[in-house]
Amino acid sequence: MNTASTEHMSYAYLDKLRKSNPAWRLLTSPNAPFIAAFLFREFIAEDRRQIAQYELVSRLDSFIYDVDSGREETLFPRTAREYLDDWASDKHGWLRKFYPTGQDEPHFDITSQVQKAIDWLLSLKQQMFIGTESRLLTVSELLRQIVAGATSDPKQRLAELRRQKDEIEQEMKLVAEGKLTLLDDTQIRERFWQAMSTAREILSDFRAVEHNFRELDRELRERIATWEKGKGELLESIFNEQDGIAQSEQGKSFSAFWKFLMSSDLQEDFSVSLERILELRPIQEMGVSRDSRNIHHNWVEAGSHVQETVATLSQQLRHYVDENYIAEERRINQILREIEGKALNIRNDPPENWHFEIDSIKPEILLPLDRPLYSPRTKIELRDDMIDTGIEDFAADSLYSQVYVDKEKLQNQISYMLRIHDEVSIAQITAEYPPELGLSELVVYFTIADEKYSNAYQTNDFEEVFWSDNGETLRLAKIPKIIFTREGER
Repeated sequence: MNTASTEHMSYAYLDKLRKSNPAWRLLTSPNAPFIAAFLFREFIAEDRRQIAQYELVSRLDSFIYDVDSGREETLFPRTAREYLDDWASDKHGWLRKFYPTGQDEPHFDITSQVQKAIDWLLSLKQQMFIGTESRLLTVSELLRQIVAGATSDPKQRLAELRRQKDEIEQEMKLVAEGKLTLLDDTQIRERFWQAMSTAREILSDFRAVEHNFRELDRELRERIATWEKGKGELLESIFNEQDGIAQSEQGKSFSAFWKFLMSSDLQEDFSVSLERILELRPIQEMGVSRDSRNIHHNWVEAGSHVQETVATLSQQLRHYVDENYIAEERRINQILREIEGKALNIRNDPPENWHFEIDSIKPEILLPLDRPLYSPRTKIELRDDMIDTGIEDFAADSLYSQVYVDKEKLQNQISYMLRIHDEVSIAQITAEYPPELGLSELVVYFTIADEKYSNAYQTNDFEEVFWSDNGETLRLAKIPKIIFTREGER
C-alpha cells in the first residue's frame, strides 16, 4: 500500500482533519442541509463567483422564509446577515468575504472546500448508468499519450506514429466503401455524460486553483511580515525557491490552460461540436439543461476571476519590490511589519475581550482667518394669500421619462462579445445589441472604455453607429473608434 495514503488515512491525521477541514465541518454540522442547499442554489447552480452582501442577504431571507413557512416552530431564528458572517468566520470557513476592487460593498463567494463538500453530496445521487466504457477509453488514451510523449527513442516514436497512420488509413478506406461504424444510443449518452461531468469538474477546480494562489500569497506575506534581514536577501530567497506566483506549478498549469482556452479556433470548434451533439436525439432524450450549451463560456468567466486574483497578487508582490525605503517610510513600514507579525501570532488564538480607542480620524485645525465674515440673515416674507385648489387631472408623463443607463449591463455585453472575438468595436457591439436609450448608451460605452480598458481609443479613426428611436426614426452618430480587447482589460 502507498505510504502517503496510509499516513493520510491514519487516526491521528483524520482526527485533526475533522477539526480543521471546512468541508468536513460542513458535513457534520446540524444545519448542513440548510447551508448546503442554499449555497448550492446561489453559487454552484447559477455558476456565480461573487455575490454582493445586500443581494445575498435578501436571498437568504427569502430562503429562510420558505423553509420555515408552514412550521409551528422557527428552525432558523437568526438573521440572514448573522448567518453569512458566521459562515465566513475563521471558525467555519465556508464563505469568503472580500471587497472587489473599486467597491465598498462586501461580496461573498464559497470556498473551494465547500465546493468539494457539495460535489460529494451531488455524487450520492443515483446515476442513470455508470459510464465504464468511456472512462476506460479515456484512461487508455491518456496512458498512450504519456508513453508517446515521454519516449526519447526516435524509432519507438516513429513506430507509434505509423501505427496511428495505419489505423487512420484503414478507417478512411472503410468510410470510402460506405462502411461506417456508428455509436449506438447508449454509447452516445455515456460519452456525453462523461464529457459534461469533466467539464463541470473543471469549473469546480477553478475555485481550488484560486484558493491555492491565495495560500501561496499568504505564505509570501508571512515571510515578509516576519523577515528581519535585508530586503534583497528576502527577495532572493522568494524568487529562488518559488520564482514568484506566475512561475509556481499552479501558475504554469493554469497559464497553459488559459492560453489554450483563449484560442478563438478552439472556442469556435467547441461551439460547433457542442451544437451538433445537442441536436442528437439520444442527447435530447436525456433532458440536458440549457447551461450545457454555455459551459465553455462559463470556463472563460471562471478563469477570468482566477486571472484577476493572479494579477492582484502579482501586483502586491511587485509593490513590495518597488517600495522606497527613505527615512520617513522606513519607520512606517517597520510599524506595519510589527503589526502584521503580532497579528500572525494571535491569528489562531485571538483574545476574547479586547478593544482599542482612537481619539480622532484626523487632526482638527482651526485658523482664525478661515472663519467667514458675518452675513445678516435674509428676512423671509410670508404672504397670506389664499391657496387655490390645484388641478387633479394632469399629464404625469414627465415624471416617468427619466433615463437610466445600466453600466453593468453594457459591461456584460462587452465581456460576452470578447469571449467570441479577440477584439470588438462599439459599432460591432451595437450591431449585436442595438442601443435602447440612444446617445446615452454611447456615452456610457465611452466611460467604460476610459475606466476599464487601456489604449481603447483609436484617435485617428472614426466609425458610424446606427440606432432607431422607438423603431421609427433612424439615428446616426459618427464617433471616435474604440476597440475593446481582452489584453487591454484592466
